[in-house]
Amino acid sequence: MPNVEAPVVGKDALGRPVKDLSVVPWWGVERKEIEWYPKINYDICAGCGICFVTCGRRVFDWDSEEGKPVVARPYNCMVGCNTCAMICPCDAIEFPPKEYIKKWVAKGRVTKKAFEIVSQITKKSNMSEEEITATPDQDPPKKG
Repeated sequence: MPNVEAPVVGKDALGRPVKDLSVVPWWGVERKEIEWYPKINYDICAGCGICFVTCGRRVFDWDSEEGKPVVARPYNCMVGCNTCAMICPCDAIEFPPKEYIKKWVAKGRVTKKAFEIVSQITKKSNMSEEEITATPDQDPPKKG
């Protein structure tokens, strides 16, 4: 996979550098083609800030007047990550359904690419070539 250097576009409210990760493809797919990012339900958001301070990809900014997080850099969100939603004490953060990301995994042949990377550091694969190259849209290979 090509290594794309993301430019620093500033600092967040905590003084951490903010990179524009939207320029970094996800498994060969342009990041902005994949609508995977958090959406906040402000009717139930308590404004605790956990999402803002824990997101390592600087997806959120902080609106100090409203006392709430703002999804400022949606395409900085790591495709498949939903940590902020998992730790939100109010369940105020939503992501697309699991099936959405599975379609992108299949379309990008991500499983095969990941196995190729991991196989370089793994002693022996416990999976057959058929299992490695299968996609979620196919029936699993028959054992026997």
